[in-house]
Amino acid sequence: MQIIRGLRLTTLLVTLTSFGCMPKMSVQDIKNMQPTRPTQLDRLEALLGDWETDGEITMAMLDQPLHTTGANSARWTLDRRFLVEQAEINMGELGKVTGMSIWSWDPAIRKYRMWWFDSLGETSEATVTYNEKTKTWHMKASGQKYGSTTAGRGTLKHIDADTLEWTWKEYDPLGLIQFADMKGTSRRKR
Repeated sequence: MQIIRGLRLTTLLVTLTSFGCMPKMSVQDIKNMQPTRPTQLDRLEALLGDWETDGEITMAMLDQPLHTTGANSARWTLDRRFLVEQAEINMGELGKVTGMSIWSWDPAIRKYRMWWFDSLGETSEATVTYNEKTKTWHMKASGQKYGSTTAGRGTLKHIDADTLEWTWKEYDPLGLIQFADMKGTSRRKR
């Protein structure tokens, strides 16, 4: 309802502006136009904190899987509307990679969104859903990795309040060729 009201007001303002008449508004009127924080963001609370990660990456171009370890820290920012995660990952012979993800709720598509950026110059944008029954996040992404456009799919499953199991698969944009298969466990540090 808040979105529809905002769209109606925006349409009205654009229409009035195009005819040269802008309605007078108070600061409170403008504040009242701002959407309230979506309650769906509260579900991201389970991802907050400091985590240690242990995993494995099997890449089509390598003969042996890579063992990975890492640490990440997730915190709220911008009035608890965005969850920002900083990560440092040791990828064995490939060296250290630092990355950042940003999570939020998109009311227009009724899904979570997640963006990933890392020190290799790789980026991706994902839509994310949450299955309450299985306590699992399901992610579908597109991005720029391995020097080309990729598609990705993964899960993040809550085993308990302090343990997450994750999977991630990277494909060509059509989903025909798999480049990488990743899996691991993250544990909240106490």
